[in-house]
Amino acid sequence: MILALAGGLILVALALLFTAYQAAVPKVDPRLSNSLPDAPEGCSAGLRSKIAWGVATSAYQVEGGWNEGGRSPSIWDTFSQTPGNVFGNHTGNLAADHYHLYKQDIKLMVALGVKHYRLSLSWSRILPGGGRGTQPNPVGLRFYKNLLQELHAAGITPVVTLCHMDLPQVLQDTYGGFLDHQLSDDFAYYADIVFEHFGPYVKHWLTFNEPMSICQLGYGVGIYAPGIERGSYGHYRCGHTLLLAHAKAVQLYRLKYQQSQGGRVSMVLSAHWGLPKDPKSKQDVNASEVYMQFQLGWMADPLLFGDYPEVMRLSQKNLPRFKESERKLLAGSVDFFAVNYYTSHFVSKPPMGAPADQLYEESLTDASGQYPGEFTDTFWQFVAPDGLRSTLNWISERYRRPEIWVTENGVASQGEATRSRRDLLRDINRLDFYRDHLDSLCTAVTKDNVNLAAYFAWTLMDNFEWTDGYRARYGIVHVDRGSPKLTRYPKLSAYWLSHHFFRYAPDSIACLEIRSCRSTRQSLLPVR
Repeated sequence: MILALAGGLILVALALLFTAYQAAVPKVDPRLSNSLPDAPEGCSAGLRSKIAWGVATSAYQVEGGWNEGGRSPSIWDTFSQTPGNVFGNHTGNLAADHYHLYKQDIKLMVALGVKHYRLSLSWSRILPGGGRGTQPNPVGLRFYKNLLQELHAAGITPVVTLCHMDLPQVLQDTYGGFLDHQLSDDFAYYADIVFEHFGPYVKHWLTFNEPMSICQLGYGVGIYAPGIERGSYGHYRCGHTLLLAHAKAVQLYRLKYQQSQGGRVSMVLSAHWGLPKDPKSKQDVNASEVYMQFQLGWMADPLLFGDYPEVMRLSQKNLPRFKESERKLLAGSVDFFAVNYYTSHFVSKPPMGAPADQLYEESLTDASGQYPGEFTDTFWQFVAPDGLRSTLNWISERYRRPEIWVTENGVASQGEATRSRRDLLRDINRLDFYRDHLDSLCTAVTKDNVNLAAYFAWTLMDNFEWTDGYRARYGIVHVDRGSPKLTRYPKLSAYWLSHHFFRYAPDSIACLEIRSCRSTRQSLLPVR
C-alpha cells in the first residue's frame, strides 16, 4: 500500500512537472530546417523512427560543483588539480556547471527534440566515504533525484552510468583503487544505494565507462587519473577488479531489484577499429584480428562467455585468472552490448625483437605513410566512418548478433577553441562527421543485419575533455566559457541531428527486432 501510494505520488509529481515544461521550453529557430543538409542516404525515415537517438555526457565532465553539497574528491579532481597533468592546467572544478544549470540544459534538450539522454552519477557525490559502512549523502541523492524527475517530466529517457572514470579518491588512497579486489565489494555497496534510490526513474543502467581508459591509461601508462604507471600488471589487474565489480553489481540488481524495477544493465566498452597496415600482408591482417580481441574481447569475452580470449590467456603472463565461480558470475552479465567508437588505427605484425607478449604493433599511418582519415583536434582521432560499420560487424559476428548500443560517437573539430563564436557555430566538419558515421551505422543495420537499438552522440555540450581540458570541443552545443553564466549556443550539427534524428526517435528504447533480442537474451544473457 505504501509503495503504491509512493508510486502514485511520483506519477502526479511528474505530470505536474511535464505540464510546466510545455510553457517553459525555448524555441529552436525554424528557419534552419529548410536549409539543412539532407539525412544520410542509408538512413531512411522508417529506420530512423526505430532507433533510439540521443546525446551523452558524464558527471565529472559537465557538473562542476566539485566541493559542494557534501561531495568528496574523485581521482580526477586530484589528478587535474595537479599542475602539468592537463592541458592549460584546466580542471573540472566548474566544468559546464551542470550542477546548477541542469534545468536549463534539460530545456535545451527538449527544444532540440532529444528523447534519450545518457548521463553518469558522481560516486563521490552520492557516497563521499566511498565504500561499505559509510553513509550516503542526502544532498547528493536529492540532486540526482531532482535531475531524474526533471528528465522524466520533460519526456526524456535517462540512461545512467554508475562510474564514468571518476572513482572516489578515498578508495584510491585507502587501498589503491582498482588494483585491489576490495573495490568490487565497495562498488556493489554503492550500486545497491543507487538502485534503491533511483530505480523508479531508471530502466537502463551502465556500470562502468571504457575500462580501457580507466585501466590502460590510468593504471598502466599513467596518463589518466590516478596516474599510476604499473604497465601490463596495472592494466590487467585493474580490468580484473572492474569485471568482478560489474558482475557483483549485476547479480545484486537481478536478484534484488530487476523483478520490481524492470531495468536492464550493461557496461560500456570502447575500441578503435584495427586496419591492417598492409592489407596484402596476411601477418598484418591476422595482427588486426588479434588487436580487436585485445581491444574489445578483453572485456567482452568475460562479460558474454565468462573468460578472457584464448589468445590473451596464452600470451599475457600478467593477466589474472578467474575462479570457476567468477566465470559463472560473469558469463551473460550484460543485457545488451554497449560500445563507444571514435576512430580507426593501423595495425601490423610486431617488429623484430619485440617481447614475446607483444602480438601486434599499433600505428597512426599505413605502409605508405597515409593516415586513417582526416585530422581532428586530438592526435589520436581521425575521421574514419567505415570503421564504425566494421566494428559493429565484428561485434555481431563474434558475439552471435547481440543487441548493440553505440553509447558514444563524436568529434573534436580542428581549431574550434580558437574560432569566433559565429564561425564555430557553423560546425560543418562535425555535421559531416555525423552524416558519414550515421550513414555507415545505418548501412550496418540494413545491409549487414546488425541488431542496433540505440545511438548517443558525444556530446551534448562542450565540456572538460580529460587531459585535453577545454581545448578539445566535442559538443553539439557551444558553452561560452567567457560569459558569466556559461551561456549555451546550439551548433549547426545540433540542428541537423535534431531535424533528422532526435525528433524521429521512438519514445522508449527497445530492440530493433524484438524477437532477435529475446533469443539473444536466452542464449547469451541468462538471468542469474
